[in-house]
Amino acid sequence: MTGQNKVKQEHMSDEPMRSRKRPEWAAGLRQLYDSVVEEPLPDTFSDLLSKFDDKDDSAMVAGGQSRSSDQAPPRGKGA
Repeated sequence: MTGQNKVKQEHMSDEPMRSRKRPEWAAGLRQLYDSVVEEPLPDTFSDLLSKFDDKDDSAMVAGGQSRSSDQAPPRGKGA
């Protein structure tokens, strides 16, 4: 067995990733990620999304289409 193969086999054990010991920085990274996910959506971004939704809805009504949850939104000319 060569040195590279031995290193690969040491890192590729059968035990799942979750049961392995996590690096020291993993808990801090997870805490940072969770704090970002829990941040509220800024009002300006929420307003922008609402404008896009309103434009999509009015375009569909003008085109005589109804939007269902399983129907993909229409694509532009380049798609």
